[in-house]
Amino acid sequence: MSNNKLQPVRGTKDLFGKDIKFFNHIIKIAQNCSELFGFEEIQTPIFEFSEIFERNLGETSDIISKEVYKFLDRSENYLTLRPEFTAGIVRAIISNGELTQILPKKLFSYGPIFRYDRPQKGRQRQFHQINFETIGEENFYCDVEQILLANKILKDLGVFEKTVLNINSLGCQETKARFEDSLKNYLEKYRQDLSNDSQNRLAKNPLRILDSKDQIDIEILQDSPLISDFYSTDSRKNFDDILNLLEKFSIKYHVNQKLVRGLDYYTSTVFEYLMDHDGSQNAVLAGGRYDNLIEKMGGKKMPAFGFASGIERLMILANFQEKNVRPIAVNYITESEKNIAFDIVNRLRNAGIMSDFVTDGNFKKQMKRSSQNNARFVIIIGEDEAKNEEVIVKDFDNSKEQKVKQELLIHYLEGKK
Repeated sequence: MSNNKLQPVRGTKDLFGKDIKFFNHIIKIAQNCSELFGFEEIQTPIFEFSEIFERNLGETSDIISKEVYKFLDRSENYLTLRPEFTAGIVRAIISNGELTQILPKKLFSYGPIFRYDRPQKGRQRQFHQINFETIGEENFYCDVEQILLANKILKDLGVFEKTVLNINSLGCQETKARFEDSLKNYLEKYRQDLSNDSQNRLAKNPLRILDSKDQIDIEILQDSPLISDFYSTDSRKNFDDILNLLEKFSIKYHVNQKLVRGLDYYTSTVFEYLMDHDGSQNAVLAGGRYDNLIEKMGGKKMPAFGFASGIERLMILANFQEKNVRPIAVNYITESEKNIAFDIVNRLRNAGIMSDFVTDGNFKKQMKRSSQNNARFVIIIGEDEAKNEEVIVKDFDNSKEQKVKQELLIHYLEGKK
């Protein structure tokens, strides 16, 4: 095996030490917020039949056309590692009737996502997301509730002030169709100037061009039609109601009429929280309404709204102060006291006290390990202590020692917290 095969695959990363604690801290906050807002946890497989994603994300989306990990299994089925959560969640909704017995259903999930993209800071080829979906709720209060949930998560992570909320409405189906025709007619005049990706999208899905990061495309779009000019009366009122409710809750926002999101299934409200990091703007949390997706996938017509956030991007923005929890070391002088020391370790752990024990090593090695692990106290058991059912408790911070009866040890240590 060559040496390079022993390295992580490009675009993947090992998580350990402070990073895994930071990672779990973000998940814990998301879990707490999900419970506060009445969400239930769901976990779906990390791979699905490829059709689940291809039919619903849109063939012209960058994810499907460039980024998915797709493979043929031994049963000649095409499978895809999930490039996002929503399509898999919707498949689960359709597959499991009990999930829709009581609506609306609020679902929270988290886990790895896979996209073959250029690795960059905050985005690897295997990265992780927290994800929230509300199924079976059409009222605009649902849209605002999820934005408030997003706000809560960002505030609890201490990153809210580093982000800006962009929001838009794609209106109803009629709005979207009329706007798409107008946009296509406008862009036809600049076909030869558009980027290759945008030229390809012009025939299949011109709305995707609004999501282009190409500078020439962005300049061409400066004078393009605005979707708000095509809103129906109901679409305009719905969006106004959302914005008015956000203002009521003092949520600052920027209406960005170029915001369409990169997936075909979105309808009506779409939003992104953007961060300004290293001079470039990136979405740290984003989502929107997808009222037609469940029916399109073969289920009953059910409105839905959801959003996701990349954990690695949150780790860039957030500040994490690792709790300095110091263990209690239990050391023995000779092998004769080893069983007693091991028994004490387990009693401490059963009492919820983090403890460390060296299973093989002389006393000097044990003390060195205690120092390396930044132990707060060292419990020492020698021949005399074993005979008298005592221990020596050494305070590593001031080197003071105290003899304590074994039966009183837990009470003594709890008094030192």
